[in-house]
Amino acid sequence: MKKNQTAFMKLCLADALIKLMKTQDFDTINVNSICKEADIGRTTFYRYFDNKNSKEEMLLFKIKYEWEQHSDKHEIDKQGKNSDLTEFIYENRRLFSMLYHNDLISVIMRALEDLIPSGETYDKQASYLMSFFIYGYFGIIYQWMKYDFDETPEQIQKHINDTITSGLNQNL
Repeated sequence: MKKNQTAFMKLCLADALIKLMKTQDFDTINVNSICKEADIGRTTFYRYFDNKNSKEEMLLFKIKYEWEQHSDKHEIDKQGKNSDLTEFIYENRRLFSMLYHNDLISVIMRALEDLIPSGETYDKQASYLMSFFIYGYFGIIYQWMKYDFDETPEQIQKHINDTITSGLNQNL
């Protein structure tokens, strides 16, 4: 019960922030305006978020929560496929576009690091390879956002697959 209540409050705060971002610059939004938009007190806000990186943490929570909802709806297991994540990003392109246009690239990157299943890697080489893939995937997604999502998720996934295949073929 407490977990659901916490998720609900964090979502309310994140949604208030996102609503404010539609009309205000991200850097000008403060805790007071978020609390006013969410119709909660500052004490309640600080129960769920600290002040230092609270806006970024709200956005990360929102993305992760929406990914869980998307995964459950589409019966995606925790290992998911990259095409599932690409489809999710496209379905939530307004949010990702808003993050891009507010120079919140680090929030998108952190979200992808959390959402791309990498498993536990204790092998240094495997962790380097996983990082290479995550940042490469991010690069393609970043360009997609830059071009205002002008291609379908399937086309983007083809770019990703072609890039991986091209890299593998050059190393053989």
